[in-house]
Amino acid sequence: MRRSLFAVMAMTAVLLAAMIVPTAGAQTGADFDIPGGHFYTQANGGAGAQYGYRITDEGGISFWSEFQRLGGVTALGYPASRRFTLNGFQVQATQKYTLQWRPEVSQVYFENVFDDLHNQGKDSQLQSQFSVPPPDTSNADQNARLGWLNADAGIAAKYGTGPGAIQAHGLPTSQVTTAGTAFKIIRNQRDAIQDWISAGPGGITPGTISIVNGGDVAKALGLVPSDAQITETSTGQLSTPAATPTPAGPAPTPTTNPSAYPFHFKPVGQPPTDCGSGNRVYDCNDSDPNNGLQYIQGHVLDAKGNGLSGYNVRMDFYGNSLTVGTEGDGLFTLILSNNCPIQTRVYTVYIVDGQGHQASDKHEVDYSNCNTAGVFHFDFVRNS
Repeated sequence: MRRSLFAVMAMTAVLLAAMIVPTAGAQTGADFDIPGGHFYTQANGGAGAQYGYRITDEGGISFWSEFQRLGGVTALGYPASRRFTLNGFQVQATQKYTLQWRPEVSQVYFENVFDDLHNQGKDSQLQSQFSVPPPDTSNADQNARLGWLNADAGIAAKYGTGPGAIQAHGLPTSQVTTAGTAFKIIRNQRDAIQDWISAGPGGITPGTISIVNGGDVAKALGLVPSDAQITETSTGQLSTPAATPTPAGPAPTPTTNPSAYPFHFKPVGQPPTDCGSGNRVYDCNDSDPNNGLQYIQGHVLDAKGNGLSGYNVRMDFYGNSLTVGTEGDGLFTLILSNNCPIQTRVYTVYIVDGQGHQASDKHEVDYSNCNTAGVFHFDFVRNS
């Protein structure tokens, strides 16, 4: 059954390690200075050589100046989103951290990304997809949490000491755990730190200490809205087609071929249906206006209409992709935007298996104006 978005938001393990990259001031052809900031294409997801992300001091929000002060690309990775609003603050994701502008002190803090993902119910996905352990629930105080670091000398050294260390990483929220034979890891509020036991991707050797790319994780699990993930040119033009919004037409006719893939798309009102009960009732409209937050929501179901948890639903859009897992009742939610862009955009949604292979037919969502249609509902059903 479906639930309200506000209730929702309360493969094999992918190992994201520390990157060795040029310093922020390097001029490479893939990045260059622009008025009031810098333009990077390295994290554009293959959208095209002209597309990437700007990081600037526009509007009195000094993301570019703070990016340099905090260590630039070497410390933070490349910018990985455009600006967006999260928890009432202006933020921008880099590969390693999400930068939160704090106007009361005129500087950037790091967003508590892993706390945010916990609040959105994403702990199981963090563990299954990224080997980040769930948070400890013992209500340990600050001294006890800092003491957890002592279980691994390399992790403790990487975390550091004093207020600066807490400012950078946040407090530990798990004890040191072992992810199979790959690495030991501790979860913090703002990142996670790995001590590699075995050789890893990108030439990682045993004993390497790395920081999980928290910004990339935030993107993959939907904390960064898809709207903010859309790439732009150095002048701020988005990599979406400019078009005049058109009125919504009739509900799309499914073009399914149930024999081609294990799952097929179906409109939300087509059986089998489950629109909830009690305080969890959700309408079975294909779309509804919504000028607060724009999103796609649906279920992955078996042939009898029972929700299936742990399935991956992918959305492709303009050189980017976002994959989310289904919850216990099969529900998936894909965030599009929180600012009602008046622009035609096309999102392609489908199921993928644990190896990233297509496992359902693809369904296109045409968005143009949240006042016409800002939320979209449909399901995927197993063929047998």
